[in-house]
Formats: sequence, C-alpha cells, structure tokens
Amino acid sequence: MKVLFISESFGSSLYGVAQVIVHIMRYCRAACFKQRVLSCSVGIDGEVNEMVKQLPLYTISKRKSSLGRMLRFHHKMYPIMKSEVFNFKPKVVHIHGVMTLIQVFGTLAAKNNHVPVVISAHGMLEPWLWNQSGVVKSCLKRFYWVFLLRAVLRRADYVHAITDQESETLKREFPKVPQIKISNAIDLAEYSENQEAPNVDRYFLFIGRIHPKKGVDLLIDAFKQLAIENVRLVIAGPDFDAAYTAELKAQVERLGLSEKVFFVGSVHGEEKGELLEKAWCTVIPSYSDVVALVNLESAASFTPTITTTMTGLSDWEEGGGLLVEPKVDPLTKAMIVACNWSEDERISMGRKARDFVTKRYSWDVIGEQWVEAYKMIAASGKNTYER
Repeated sequence: MKVLFISESFGSSLYGVAQVIVHIMRYCRAACFKQRVLSCSVGIDGEVNEMVKQLPLYTISKRKSSLGRMLRFHHKMYPIMKSEVFNFKPKVVHIHGVMTLIQVFGTLAAKNNHVPVVISAHGMLEPWLWNQSGVVKSCLKRFYWVFLLRAVLRRADYVHAITDQESETLKREFPKVPQIKISNAIDLAEYSENQEAPNVDRYFLFIGRIHPKKGVDLLIDAFKQLAIENVRLVIAGPDFDAAYTAELKAQVERLGLSEKVFFVGSVHGEEKGELLEKAWCTVIPSYSDVVALVNLESAASFTPTITTTMTGLSDWEEGGGLLVEPKVDPLTKAMIVACNWSEDERISMGRKARDFVTKRYSWDVIGEQWVEAYKMIAASGKNTYER
C-alpha cells in the first residue's frame, strides 16, 4: 500500500497542517504503508527525511507577497509531481489544502494516472475566513477559487471533513464528491502519563498561531472583564500576522493589562509542554477552526480548555472542557467558572480531559480510521501510470 501526500508545508517543526501529516504518516508507517511527501516548505526530523521531496517555488518580492502566497507556483512543479506519481506509483494521493496551484497540479498529476485523490481542506473554505478581508478582497478570493481552482479540485474522488461544521461547507463546494469524516487527533506517546499539579500562581494560557481567526483579541477583552486578582494571561505562539500582533499588544496597553498579560513568543518541546501542564486552564477562543489541535494537546497534558463552538468540538463538554460562543460575555463567564474551581476540582477536570481524548481523539483511534479509509479509497482506483 502506497500513499503520496501533497501539501504546502510538512514537518514536525512547523504548525497546523504540517504536523497533522507527520502524525498520519507515523501511524500509517506502523501499518506498513509506504509513503512519500511532496511539499514546498519543509521542517522535518530525521525519521522521515528520506520520504520527502521539496517542491520549487518562485521567489516573490514583498511587494507582491499576497499574490505569491496565493499562487505558490513554479514552472517545474507540475512535471515534478507527474514524475513522482509515475515513479512512486501510489494507490492513493492525499492532497492537503485547497487554495493554491499546488493542490491543482497535484490533482491533475494523480487523475491523469487514474490514481484516486482525497482532499483535506483543513478549514480553508470556512465562511468566517472569506468574510474578513473586506468586500473587494472577498470577491476576488471567491473569483480565484471558483475560476482557477474549484473545477479541477472537484475531480477528487473524496473530500475529507474534520468536523460536522466543515462537512456542511464541503457539501456546498463539492456537492457531487463523496465525503469521509475523520477528526484531528493527538499522539499520547508525546505526553507524560503522570499528571502535574497546576501552577500555584494561576494563569490562563493561549497557545497557537497569532492570527485573527484565533480570537486572541476576544480573549484579551474577556480577561479585562474578568477582574479577578492573582490571575495572569499568557499568550504563546509565533507572529503569523505581525500587524495583528501589534494590535493585540496595543490593546493590552490600552486596557491597562501590561502587568497581567504576557506575550512569550513561539514555544516548543519541553517549554511548551511545561506551559500546558502548569496552566490553570487553556483558552482557545477561535472565530473559525477545525478542532484546533492545541485543545487536544492541552487535554493530553491534563489541562482542561475553554474553546468555542466554531472549533467543531460539539462533544467537548463531555470531557470536562467548557464550550462557548465566540463572544466576550460568554467567554468571560466561562473563565469565571474556571477561576472558581478548587485545586482538587481543577485536577479532576484535567484527568477527565485526558481520559476523554484517549478514548475519542487519540491516534490509536483516529489512525485506524485513516488506514481503513486509504484502503477503501485505493480500491476505487485504476492506476494506469502514464507519462
């Protein structure tokens, strides 16, 4: 069984989709699948290095960076993909993302060889994202999607939905393409089995990309309304959108929170693990997200989370988490509830969260779903492998 992955980014040192693919590959390798990755941005560890080929990209000047990020193009990209499909002879091509020519070329290279394609949109078509750029940019983005990308991507054999919410979006954009629904997951082997007590100096934690869709501005406003002494807010993550980060820091200054809200930048490894384990509660107030892996990471670290209905985690409260609408008042009320936990209650909530992700969102559960999905998708292919 061979699976070829195509993505804009890949690797354990990167974020989001890049890490999701790493975890899928680790589980499929345990199932004795052969795998190959084609990606433009690569941040990898040694265990998968031999499986990866980096795709070329034209260097776009900063003045044209928005166009460059959208097109992600090089004239050698399609010939390389076509050659890789012919030489590797995959039974399935799994394409991640939907908004660049990388996905278009990958779909064409696979379909020209009659190799079945499954596409994971990873929330990139969710309505909130489309409506944040203003009317003109939203219309241009829609034009670009409909006339340059969608017709080719609709040739996919399956589309993958992560949440029920995303499933409805994909039904509109891919009305005739069958769906598979498989959630994001967490690798519990990366997390300690021993529960640590939370920090006596209590803090709420946001961790993730500093991006408008993550709702960090909402969190800061809610923290201001909280008005509880001896509680801090720690915001950790890379400056994905420098202008947005600057706005957030100005918001903290304006609200007089400079001594209680701390931006600590990107965190990795033990530093990230300790932040998650010691937090009183992790808060992920996303306006738009498909699960948001940090919810699972926090729960795996025995730390409960507050998150929004827009992450698609409709069952989250079964695992001790708190689920709210992405608005200031309900978020504030949830944070007050968390502040009122005793230490024993907080520890109990953390244990419940860990048990929940073990049973429902671990790779031992989700990985097997991918293995079975790939076998099913492969069975539908004809695989002629034409040059």
